[in-house]
Amino acid sequence: MVLKVLLVDIDSKIPNLALMKISAYHKQAEDDVRWAWATPDRVYISCIFSENLPNARGVAKFYPDADIRIGGPALGRPNFLPDEIEHSMPDYALYPDLDHSMGFSTRGCIRNCPFCIVPEIEGRFREHAPINEFHNLSFDKLMLLDNNFLASKLWREKLEYIRDHGLKVSFNQGLDARLVDDEKASALADTQSYNSHFTSRKYYFAWDFIENEKPILRGIQKMIDVGIHPQRIMVYLLVGFNTSHRQDYHRFSKLRELDVEPFVMIYNNRRDDPWIRYFARWVNRPWFYKNF
Repeated sequence: MVLKVLLVDIDSKIPNLALMKISAYHKQAEDDVRWAWATPDRVYISCIFSENLPNARGVAKFYPDADIRIGGPALGRPNFLPDEIEHSMPDYALYPDLDHSMGFSTRGCIRNCPFCIVPEIEGRFREHAPINEFHNLSFDKLMLLDNNFLASKLWREKLEYIRDHGLKVSFNQGLDARLVDDEKASALADTQSYNSHFTSRKYYFAWDFIENEKPILRGIQKMIDVGIHPQRIMVYLLVGFNTSHRQDYHRFSKLRELDVEPFVMIYNNRRDDPWIRYFARWVNRPWFYKNF
C-alpha cells in the first residue's frame, strides 16, 4: 500500500534535517511524500521551540483520520527517529535551493550547562554517524550540527575527511574553545570554516560563564597564534543568565583586546532588563563600538 505522507515544519530556521530523513525513508518505500496533502495517511510534524508546540497540536487536528507523529526538541524529552530513518541519507531534494549537506557526527555534549536543553533531550555525548552517511558528494559545502565537535575522539579523522573532499564547513553550533590545543588549532586553521550562509570564513565559539575566562581566552589565542585572523573568530556571549552587567562588559572588552568579534545572545529573550537589550544592540552592531 502506498502511503500518502504529509510533512509539516512548524518553526525551523534552517532546512529540517529530520523531515529530509523521513522523506528519504518513505520515498525509498515508494510512498508519496508531499508538503501538502488534503487527506494524508500519515502526518509528521516537526517542532523546534516549545512555545510553538500548541501550533503543532493544532495542525494535527486538521487531520483526524491520519496517523499523527509530532517530534522535535519542543517536546522537551528524548524523541529520536528509528535507526532505519535516522541513518539514511537525507532527501536534499526536499529543498530545491539547498546547496550543502548537513548532519550530526555526534550527539549530546560533555558539558552540562544549566541553561541548555541538550543533555535532557540528547543524553550523554556519543559518536553518531560518519560524515559520509549524510554528505552528498554533489555538494562541496557541509553544515555540521554537532553540539561539541571537538569533544569527539575522532575529530582528526573528521577534519581529514573534510579537507580531503575539499569541503567548506560550517560548525553551526560552534566549537568549544576550552578544548582547543595546539594540534586542534593547527588542524582547524587548515580547514575551510565558514559562517552558516557560507559567505565568509568564520569560526564560532561561545563564552557563557565568567569563570571560564582563562581556558576560553587561551583557546582563542591558540587559534590566532596559528595564523587565523581574529576577525574570522566570532564568540557568542550569553547575557542575562547568571552574569552581572560588569561581567558582561568585561567579557566583551577581553575579546576586543584580541580583535575578536563578540556577539551577544540574550537568555530567554529577556525584556525585564533594558541594559541587556541596549548592550546587545550596541555589541551586535560592531560599527558602533569600533567608532566609540
